[in-house]
Amino acid sequence: MSYAETIILDVRIGQVPVVVSALTGRDGLGVWVSEIGVLNRVVLFRTADTYAGLLDGRPELLAAIPKDAIQSVDVTSWRIISPLLPAGAHGGVYEWRCYELKLGQVGDVEEAFAASLPPRLEFSGLVCGMISLEGTPRLAHIWPYADMNARMEIRAQAVASGIWPPKVASHLNIMENAILLPAKDSAWR
Repeated sequence: MSYAETIILDVRIGQVPVVVSALTGRDGLGVWVSEIGVLNRVVLFRTADTYAGLLDGRPELLAAIPKDAIQSVDVTSWRIISPLLPAGAHGGVYEWRCYELKLGQVGDVEEAFAASLPPRLEFSGLVCGMISLEGTPRLAHIWPYADMNARMEIRAQAVASGIWPPKVASHLNIMENAILLPAKDSAWR
């Protein structure tokens, strides 16, 4: 089993380059900047083989974030529920989808996601699918694409095929989506 952590940084206006510069180039750290969605947002992504390993690396990473450039920090630990696409160059845009689940629905949503995923992966790769380990129950998945045109075409094909999205709408409270651009030296780019 693998684990992941997302750290969502809402950055003061004009400070995104400062934050990105302080964080990029670190081994195993994905650094993405929101292009469509909440602006002045930086999303960090990292993985570990154990939950303890994930927690052990958190203090050093949080210490590297320039505090005077940040408005808010939201840290979430996740259990990875899909194959993890290793760090590397995977696309020019990344789509982050996050669903807040109704209480008691994690098992049903995870099962539906797992059942729908293999045929969906025939259309494009997936960085990973994740279930939150803390706070509000959530499912998130991160998809890399060459560009926005590829994203639109692939998603339309997957939906038209009937295999995607998973049939989980009745289990969801909130759905969010953001288009993220990888920083130059991001581990996932």
